[in-house]
Amino acid sequence: MPDTLASFDQLAVNFDRFAELVGGPLSDYLVSVLPDQGGRAVDLGCGTGRHAAMLAGRYRTVLAVDISAPMLQLAQARRPLANITYQHRDLCSLHPDIDGTFDLIVSAYALHHVPALYQTLCGIRALCAPGGRVVLVDNVAATPAVPRRWFISQARRTLASDLLGRRRPVAQAWELYRLNTDPAWLDHLTTDRFLSPDQFARCYAQVFPGARFTDLYRTRTMCWDAPAH
Repeated sequence: MPDTLASFDQLAVNFDRFAELVGGPLSDYLVSVLPDQGGRAVDLGCGTGRHAAMLAGRYRTVLAVDISAPMLQLAQARRPLANITYQHRDLCSLHPDIDGTFDLIVSAYALHHVPALYQTLCGIRALCAPGGRVVLVDNVAATPAVPRRWFISQARRTLASDLLGRRRPVAQAWELYRLNTDPAWLDHLTTDRFLSPDQFARCYAQVFPGARFTDLYRTRTMCWDAPAH
């Protein structure tokens, strides 16, 4: 994966708090598509373990992998559940001959970092057990690179909406603004490269025909069920 991903190493605590403040819509989506129970699940690019912890309440075992050691350290400290195994590794390194197959595969906001997306998606499909489910989530944008000024303007709009509409307590609104405009966070965001929503759908549907797509804020999700045989 690109060296820019290492910028997450300096952002683990802020990233976890940011996800706590704004992750509600994605959590609601995941709840809507996750089976009630299952055997093996994997979270590819698990970050600080929020989604892995959600899977742990439904699946017998969860493998959670991430390339950022500080993210994993925070995950293990804050979400040390007995049925989650955290591993420090590149999500592209998983292979069914080594890791087996999974009844559920989840990846959120990680795949725009991989250098060869199509091959990575094919690898993810190979990890899915017959009758299993794949849920992939990533950011999308109208242009591949989003300038710093756009993120700052959106942070200001969000702050104004939070304060004027009383969507959040005042202290939380300002906390989110500070997180959104943190220089290290902006440095990371402006190195990211995104697919457009249409490119996302075309690319993912090549590997996962018949997949269902859902749009969230700056995000497109994919849910695909593997044939039973």
